[in-house]
Amino acid sequence: MTPIKFFAFLIQKAGTSEVKLDLSNCKTVADVRQLVSKEIPAIAQDMDKCMIAVNMEFQTDSTALTDVSEIAIIPPVSGG
Repeated sequence: MTPIKFFAFLIQKAGTSEVKLDLSNCKTVADVRQLVSKEIPAIAQDMDKCMIAVNMEFQTDSTALTDVSEIAIIPPVSGG
């Protein structure tokens, strides 16, 4: 099981700041995006806009998953 960490408003929507999911069937970051959307429907509509970091580095959806210790899902933020 791999820790999936949520940030900002995703914490409130998901009801938690972290879940552990089995990523054994996930080959790419896009697969993780789909799995999280399925497992946590409350944030499914937000997932397309979120950045995903694997082991503390932002990745694209086409990035292959290898040696994953944690996933972070970060929604868009604004600032000045």
